[in-house]
Amino acid sequence: MKHAFALVLALSLPVFSGCASIVSGSKQELSFQSTPDGASVTVNGRIIGKTPITTQLDKKADQTVVFSKDGYKPVTMQLTTSLDPWFWGNIVLGGLIGSTVDGLSGAVHQYAPSQYFVTLDKENVSQLEAPMSRAQDSKVKDFIVARYRSIVADVHKGGGENSDALMSMLNVPKEKKDDALRKVRALSDAFTDAPQFADQVIAAVHSN
Repeated sequence: MKHAFALVLALSLPVFSGCASIVSGSKQELSFQSTPDGASVTVNGRIIGKTPITTQLDKKADQTVVFSKDGYKPVTMQLTTSLDPWFWGNIVLGGLIGSTVDGLSGAVHQYAPSQYFVTLDKENVSQLEAPMSRAQDSKVKDFIVARYRSIVADVHKGGGENSDALMSMLNVPKEKKDDALRKVRALSDAFTDAPQFADQVIAAVHSN
């Protein structure tokens, strides 16, 4: 009986030794969007295509994505990762062997968020245009930074008092409100720093 149990256990180890690899895999689907469209997307020096694009990327930590387009300033972002929840099941079921397999394959990581949306600023802005909106932009930025958490909560639930006030300050037409909320929601996932998030939101609306 002991020999039979040992045989079953031995046969089971390969099944559980790569739990996260088997369940979630070593690749993950990521989406990249920009305003305007047609920006080149480069991940760790490798061009993967132009926005909008959805592609499969190897799960790796410490990767950088660059959005670039002629006539616009490039935007560089870190692809943030977290520990795949299946990794803990791997520790329980597969022990050191399973965790090592996932560490080597990249399955230990998962990208969070999996969608990235950026707004590209033009390289040269007319000196006559800049002062015209600077004061209003400053007011909008102050509002976004002061109510950052409430705005993010609103856009993730489809709207609310703070997001409505923001849409009004940005002069977003009613027929474009849903699209604007979608963009702000995507930006909130990509930019967790309130001032940077505010700059991106303002730029996204002004580019429409």
